[in-house]
Amino acid sequence: MRHKPKSSSTMATSNRTFMLKKTTLICLSLFSPMLLACGPDFPLQLTQDRQSNLSYLPQTSFSQQLTALAKPLPWQYQDAPAAQEYLWDEVHSRYLSQTRAFENSELSEAHLILVNTLRDATGPIEAEQMAAKLDKDLPQALTWYTLGAVAFEAKDYDRASNYFSKIIKLPESERASRSLWALYSLSRIELILSKTSADPEHFNRANAYLTQLQNEVTQGAADPLRLSLASLGEQAYILLHQGQPLPQVTNQGAGETESELQMTLTPDALNKAIELYATQSVQGDSGGYDSLLMLSRTLMGKDIAELKPLLQQTSVQQLLIAYWQSSTNEFAYDGQLSEMGSKVAEILKVFPTDGLQLNHGDKLAAIYYQLGDYASAERLLTLAKPSGLTWWLNAKLLLQKDDQAEAAKAYAQAARHFPKQSNETLATVDAKETQQQAINADEDTSTYCRIRAEQGVLSLERGEYVDALNHLLASGDEYWQDIAYVAERVLTTAELKLFIDEHVPLIAFEYPKDSDWYDNIEPINNRLRYLLGRRLLREGAIAEAPAYFPNPNLNASALTYGTELNAAKSATGIDSAKAYWAAAELARHQGMEILGFELAPDYAIYQGVFDLSDWNEPSKLAEKEQLRLSASQAVPDKRFHYRYTAAELANKASDHVPQNSQAYAALLCQATGWVLYRDQELALRYYKKYVANGPFVPWAENFGMQCEAPDFDGAVKRAQANEIAEWNALYHKLKKPVVFGVLVITGLIGVWWMRRRKTKNN
Repeated sequence: MRHKPKSSSTMATSNRTFMLKKTTLICLSLFSPMLLACGPDFPLQLTQDRQSNLSYLPQTSFSQQLTALAKPLPWQYQDAPAAQEYLWDEVHSRYLSQTRAFENSELSEAHLILVNTLRDATGPIEAEQMAAKLDKDLPQALTWYTLGAVAFEAKDYDRASNYFSKIIKLPESERASRSLWALYSLSRIELILSKTSADPEHFNRANAYLTQLQNEVTQGAADPLRLSLASLGEQAYILLHQGQPLPQVTNQGAGETESELQMTLTPDALNKAIELYATQSVQGDSGGYDSLLMLSRTLMGKDIAELKPLLQQTSVQQLLIAYWQSSTNEFAYDGQLSEMGSKVAEILKVFPTDGLQLNHGDKLAAIYYQLGDYASAERLLTLAKPSGLTWWLNAKLLLQKDDQAEAAKAYAQAARHFPKQSNETLATVDAKETQQQAINADEDTSTYCRIRAEQGVLSLERGEYVDALNHLLASGDEYWQDIAYVAERVLTTAELKLFIDEHVPLIAFEYPKDSDWYDNIEPINNRLRYLLGRRLLREGAIAEAPAYFPNPNLNASALTYGTELNAAKSATGIDSAKAYWAAAELARHQGMEILGFELAPDYAIYQGVFDLSDWNEPSKLAEKEQLRLSASQAVPDKRFHYRYTAAELANKASDHVPQNSQAYAALLCQATGWVLYRDQELALRYYKKYVANGPFVPWAENFGMQCEAPDFDGAVKRAQANEIAEWNALYHKLKKPVVFGVLVITGLIGVWWMRRRKTKNN
């Protein structure tokens, strides 16, 4: 296999072509009554179009790359977070904010009624009048916060600020958990006012309120709404906007404003803002993620001259690399670098690549690789510290030089490095696992699985078929189609059986009754054993096959199928026909489960609902692999091939019943119906056999479409009647000749006796 250098545009086009096919299949499934309401996920099959798949480097998620930019929180939360949901207000047909939703679970019923009454006032004046009548029915802090919230909603910021300020001056025991809410609201008011005022004190006061909020959380204040996390984003906003000219707000779409696009960024402020946003994101607040995404786009819009000094900041380098790695599919279109790809290439010309400054050489090398600049990628790999990514890139570059042996070694190193590298990365943020860390762990695992899958494809190309299955099996569920391809078509049955017996133990799994919902969650070991069981049964290894069906119901069906086939071959007459028919019914109605191919032509992987034969573009295969495919293909190589097996078993059954019996007609009718509209020639052959030999039956007019079940008891009686009829026919055929013969013999005996007597008398 010669791996020629491919531009990122070619790889991106290949990926988009696959996604288009996938989308088309799913869309078609929405309109076909014979298909599922929604198509399943059609994962990329790496064994198809192998050169492109081995050349392609998947983009990584933006959020995963932010972990290294974050810092540990200086506080520990004392309570569980509030549900991140809005609450539907049936009375007023509206959604309530998260704050009001939390109050519904936090406050007593009596307090909640009073708070909602105040909140639903027509304005702050009416709310104050109502509050005056409550006396001490509500805690003071709760009353003041609610009045402040009503004033805030009415944009009466002076009145709102007055109420919120009163709360934070109360003794801690009297704040009724509203101190953090009040501090956050005060900071929001200051930031709102800063947009129409040049007074820098608005930013300073806002920052002071946010710092006080964080200090109270550090000291143990409950923060179920995670306002302390949101405060990090607000502080980052202050750093980026403090000292900027008053904004001239013009909507730019996607929530941006012209002022945000044109902001002048200072290195120190930018560095700290990135850290705050990243910490906010890694700790589970999506606001940090969104802000960094917007900030990345803002940096991409800067002139090179303005961007160059900012690139000296390590955090800016990391942020841009993270953004680029998550956007590589947008680098090129239709064989040409896109506007984004061109801008990345332009920025890379001034990007610091000094060995002492370059801390993320592997990631930067990946960017060059995605842009199609392989020489720069190779150069940067020599500067980068060894990692899973460096070895992975080395493997891909070696494949382009057609050095498969060295590429295989590089893949092995990548697989060894990557899990260790990912575990160290997770440990650097915080010993306490966060939601983002869990997401990162999943994505690290996904990358490791991709590396193992590519190892398997390379082994397949090199003709190391058992090793290919071993690598692919380690890649997991995402690459099940590749696992199935090698197991079902490339390995011989003996090789597959030996591999499974030695390396793939059965895993305990509780199968529900009368349900197939477990198909997608059953352990991959069991699925591979199940694939072998079907293959053995197809190839006639009846005694061995059932042991590889882990599902008890299917195990019973496989046993029954084998038992009936053995009985059919050992019995004679109608007993043989009964056994053939029992096996035929199992093959027809449970064929997908006990005989079907996991992939083409049956696609048991999708329960036969989808056929991807025309959508997969196979690579040009080595002669040795092609010979193995030819030896393992379905017979016949047609979709739902087991229907043909069932039809032929029914046809064999017809050979063991009287041709003038209802069973003969019924068996051939069933065989015809099972292949009708799929193989007209074969269906016609079965029909002609019936016409030539079978009896008239009332339902023959719709032969193949309306069939009766074979009546074997009637066939037994018909066989007995046929035997009697044969004896009767023989009797009537031989009656006259026998009588004449007897007379002749009697006459001859009489003549002989007379002559003898005459001779004796003489």
